[in-house]
Amino acid sequence: MRLAGIQHVSMRVADFDRAQRFYVGVLGLVPHPQKSNWLGHDQGCLIHLMQRTRAGDDTDDPARHVALRVDRLENVVARLLEHGYIPFQSDVRQSEHRPISSTDQPLDFGIGTIFVRDPDGNLIEFVEKARGIFGEHDPSPF
Repeated sequence: MRLAGIQHVSMRVADFDRAQRFYVGVLGLVPHPQKSNWLGHDQGCLIHLMQRTRAGDDTDDPARHVALRVDRLENVVARLLEHGYIPFQSDVRQSEHRPISSTDQPLDFGIGTIFVRDPDGNLIEFVEKARGIFGEHDPSPF
């Protein structure tokens, strides 16, 4: 058996409309024509928004995150700031965070990726190929 890739990632959300405004309006994903809680992108990125059924889902755990590959981190920072989100960089242990408040700020802290929390607190990481820790250690050598 050979796996071809990840088909989708599920994200728990408390307010579907608010989550869709973030994933569609900010990140540029497109709702599926028949299932509006499935959001996709022409590069194969697929996110399934699932209604949070109980309080206390542990979104604060940095191990629980989704990483999205992007062409340029600078474009992500500009887009997030434009929509009122404060992206940040983190060290490898996720113990120290550096907020990014300007597009002029260097993106050279920690592991060299960008993080943001969606409106429900889900942690999203943005990774640029061959940059930061992924420039040193390619996670997809296959």
